Amino acid sequence: MADRKTIAQHAAVAPVERTPPAVAESVHYPDSDGHFLPAHPLQARAVMNVRFALQHHFDKVDNVVLEGDMFMYYEEGNPAASIAPDVYVVLDHDLGKRGVYKFWTEGKPPDFALDVISPSSKIRNEVRKRTLYARLGIGEYFLFQPDPQERGRRLVGYRLWGQSYEEMSAEPDGAVHSTALGVSLRVEGANLRLRSLASGRDYAWIEENPRIFEAIEARTRAAEARRRDAEARIAELQTLQRRSG
Repeated sequence: MADRKTIAQHAAVAPVERTPPAVAESVHYPDSDGHFLPAHPLQARAVMNVRFALQHHFDKVDNVVLEGDMFMYYEEGNPAASIAPDVYVVLDHDLGKRGVYKFWTEGKPPDFALDVISPSSKIRNEVRKRTLYARLGIGEYFLFQPDPQERGRRLVGYRLWGQSYEEMSAEPDGAVHSTALGVSLRVEGANLRLRSLASGRDYAWIEENPRIFEAIEARTRAAEARRRDAEARIAELQTLQRRSG
């Protein structure tokens, strides 16, 4: 099996034509679409728990990019050529304070990406995205479907080999190993439980740390209250405009 560097070298993103400097400076690459987490609560909770676990896993490791829902642009000069995995990790890399990930600037693809898919969709429907991720050279790609009521497989992992993905084998308990990150991922209810392959330690979820969970819930309630207030003010202004018109 090839190591990470060999894979990255073998399956690097195909070079694109360089955009002239004058044109490149005028191209805007948005850093957000205004949605920081998936709309469905099962998806949002699963994403937060995976990020929380990986933060603990990499707590004492330098030069690791752990992000999610950050736009990644893979064709210079084309803002429409973007992806935004729910979670992605780039090892041995420092993103600094840059708000987007441009493949041609950073010089390497992520080592790991995970998407938590909608309970109404199926893992097999993610073929197009999987093909793109493989072409971009993302070393490992995981898909998780969080709804326990859905039938069929809920977790599948792929490892890049050449320019395409091979499906990883699951352990008897259903866990799938990410050798790039050094963790196993296992379905547990509506979430994924991450375990260190080196120490065997299970990483906690946000709700298993009450103080952190309460703080997040409080921020969520405050943001929702601000949203309702803003909508009420807009509605009031629209009413006044109609009356004055």
